Amino acid sequence: MSRVHHILRSALERRQNLNPKYSLRNFAKDLAVNPSFVSRILTGKQTVPTSRLEQIIQTLEMDVHTSRMLKIELIKDYMKELGLHEKELLKEELWESVVEEVT
Repeated sequence: MSRVHHILRSALERRQNLNPKYSLRNFAKDLAVNPSFVSRILTGKQTVPTSRLEQIIQTLEMDVHTSRMLKIELIKDYMKELGLHEKELLKEELWESVVEEVT
């Protein structure tokens, strides 16, 4: 499971610690998505679509550091799906430009 899933699971767990009745359905409702969508993301069966990323960051009120880390980890996940490796991008000096785009 990628760090993206861990970051989102941690956000859910923090909310559950504040309110023990807070559920996956509540989390999905707060994110304005279907509970099955959240479940697939939390179990690593689906990646976070880039179209939803900013909405998730804002809804979860992520700090700058966490939101940047989430974006970078999401890029790494997509790279893995495409069969690319960080080192390949570093050699081509594209990794820095990718990170700049995200931050």
